[in-house]
Amino acid sequence: MNYKSFNLPKDIYIFAVIAYKIIFFRSKVNRTGYNILLSRLEGRSFTGEADDKFLSRYNKFYKASTFLLRIFKDPNPCMIRSLILYELCSKHNIKVSLKTGVRKNTGVLDGHSWLEIDGEPLNENKEFINNFTVIYEI
Repeated sequence: MNYKSFNLPKDIYIFAVIAYKIIFFRSKVNRTGYNILLSRLEGRSFTGEADDKFLSRYNKFYKASTFLLRIFKDPNPCMIRSLILYELCSKHNIKVSLKTGVRKNTGVLDGHSWLEIDGEPLNENKEFINNFTVIYEI
Protein backbone atom coordinates (compact mmCIF):
# COMPACT_ATOMS: atom_id res chain seq x y z
CA MET A 1 0.00 0.00 0.00
CA ASN A 2 1.33 3.45 -0.89
CA TYR A 3 0.71 6.40 1.40
CA LYS A 4 2.33 9.83 0.92
CA SER A 5 5.35 8.38 -0.94
CA PHE A 6 5.77 5.57 1.61
CA ASN A 7 5.43 1.93 0.59
CA LEU A 8 3.77 0.39 3.63
CA PRO A 9 4.57 -1.87 5.41
CA LYS A 10 8.00 -2.04 3.70
CA ASP A 11 9.01 1.51 4.72
CA ILE A 12 7.84 1.23 8.34
CA TYR A 13 11.47 0.65 9.38
CA ILE A 14 12.18 4.28 8.42
CA PHE A 15 9.92 5.46 11.24
CA ALA A 16 11.65 3.13 13.71
CA VAL A 17 15.09 4.36 12.65
CA ILE A 18 14.00 8.00 12.87
CA ALA A 19 12.43 7.50 16.33
CA TYR A 20 15.70 5.98 17.56
CA LYS A 21 17.77 8.79 16.01
CA ILE A 22 15.54 11.48 17.57
CA ILE A 23 16.13 9.98 21.02
CA PHE A 24 19.85 9.49 20.28
CA PHE A 25 20.52 13.04 19.05
CA ARG A 26 18.33 14.65 21.71
CA SER A 27 20.35 12.92 24.42
CA LYS A 28 23.65 13.83 22.68
CA VAL A 29 22.65 17.51 22.49
CA ASN A 30 21.47 17.49 26.12
CA ARG A 31 24.69 15.84 27.34
CA THR A 32 27.31 17.59 25.25
CA GLY A 33 25.61 20.67 23.80
CA TYR A 34 24.94 21.55 20.19
CA ASN A 35 28.26 23.36 19.60
CA ILE A 36 30.40 20.48 20.86
CA LEU A 37 28.36 17.97 18.86
CA LEU A 38 28.83 20.03 15.69
CA SER A 39 32.56 20.42 16.30
CA ARG A 40 32.84 16.62 16.48
CA LEU A 41 31.21 16.39 13.05
CA GLU A 42 33.67 18.84 11.48
CA GLY A 43 36.53 17.68 9.32
CA ARG A 44 34.66 14.90 7.58
CA SER A 45 35.11 14.81 3.84
CA PHE A 46 32.44 13.50 1.50
CA THR A 47 32.75 13.29 -2.25
CA GLY A 48 29.62 11.55 -3.49
CA GLU A 49 26.82 13.09 -5.53
CA ALA A 50 23.14 12.72 -4.71
CA ASP A 51 21.34 10.75 -7.41
CA ASP A 52 17.56 10.42 -7.82
CA LYS A 53 17.46 7.16 -5.84
CA PHE A 54 19.21 8.75 -2.88
CA LEU A 55 17.05 11.90 -3.04
CA SER A 56 13.91 9.74 -2.98
CA ARG A 57 15.21 8.01 0.14
CA TYR A 58 16.24 11.37 1.64
CA ASN A 59 12.72 12.75 1.11
CA LYS A 60 11.20 9.77 2.92
CA PHE A 61 13.52 10.30 5.87
CA TYR A 62 12.76 14.04 5.83
CA LYS A 63 8.98 13.45 5.88
CA ALA A 64 9.22 10.76 8.57
CA SER A 65 11.45 12.90 10.80
CA THR A 66 9.19 15.94 10.41
CA PHE A 67 6.16 13.82 11.34
CA LEU A 68 7.79 12.17 14.36
CA LEU A 69 9.33 15.42 15.65
CA ARG A 70 5.82 16.89 15.71
CA ILE A 71 4.58 13.90 17.71
CA PHE A 72 7.54 14.16 20.12
CA LYS A 73 6.85 17.93 20.38
CA ASP A 74 10.53 18.67 19.95
CA PRO A 75 11.40 22.31 20.79
CA ASN A 76 14.17 22.38 18.14
CA PRO A 77 12.91 20.12 15.34
CA CYS A 78 15.07 21.60 12.58
CA MET A 79 18.27 20.99 14.53
CA ILE A 80 17.52 17.34 15.32
CA ARG A 81 16.17 16.71 11.80
CA SER A 82 19.31 18.26 10.27
CA LEU A 83 21.56 16.05 12.41
CA ILE A 84 19.61 12.93 11.43
CA LEU A 85 19.69 13.78 7.73
CA TYR A 86 23.36 14.85 7.85
CA GLU A 87 24.17 11.41 9.24
CA LEU A 88 22.12 9.77 6.47
CA CYS A 89 24.04 11.74 3.84
CA SER A 90 27.39 10.96 5.45
CA LYS A 91 26.63 7.23 5.51
CA HIS A 92 26.05 7.42 1.75
CA ASN A 93 29.17 9.60 1.21
CA ILE A 94 27.02 12.47 -0.13
CA LYS A 95 28.72 15.87 -0.16
CA VAL A 96 26.39 17.96 2.00
CA SER A 97 26.57 21.09 4.16
CA LEU A 98 24.80 21.43 7.50
CA LYS A 99 24.07 25.09 8.16
CA THR A 100 22.83 26.89 11.24
CA GLY A 101 21.58 30.45 10.97
CA VAL A 102 19.99 33.19 13.03
CA ARG A 103 17.62 36.07 12.32
CA LYS A 104 15.92 38.78 14.29
CA ASN A 105 12.17 38.22 14.27
CA THR A 106 10.11 40.97 15.95
CA GLY A 107 12.88 41.67 18.42
CA VAL A 108 13.56 38.00 19.21
CA LEU A 109 16.55 36.02 17.97
CA ASP A 110 15.39 33.00 15.96
CA GLY A 111 17.52 30.04 14.87
CA HIS A 112 17.22 27.44 12.12
CA SER A 113 19.26 24.50 10.81
CA TRP A 114 19.12 22.98 7.34
CA LEU A 115 21.10 20.97 4.79
CA GLU A 116 22.37 22.06 1.39
CA ILE A 117 23.81 20.19 -1.56
CA ASP A 118 25.79 22.36 -4.00
CA GLY A 119 24.38 25.49 -2.36
CA GLU A 120 20.77 24.36 -2.82
CA PRO A 121 18.71 23.88 0.35
CA LEU A 122 17.05 20.47 0.63
CA ASN A 123 13.32 20.54 1.38
CA GLU A 124 13.51 24.18 2.50
CA ASN A 125 11.91 27.36 1.17
CA LYS A 126 14.70 29.55 -0.25
CA GLU A 127 12.93 32.78 0.70
CA PHE A 128 12.66 31.57 4.29
CA ILE A 129 16.33 30.47 4.39
CA ASN A 130 17.54 33.77 2.92
CA ASN A 131 16.27 35.56 6.05
CA PHE A 132 18.90 33.79 8.16
CA THR A 133 22.54 34.76 8.62
CA VAL A 134 24.65 31.59 8.64
CA ILE A 135 26.69 31.41 11.83
CA TYR A 136 27.92 27.84 11.54
CA GLU A 137 28.52 25.51 8.63
CA ILE A 138 29.96 22.04 8.33
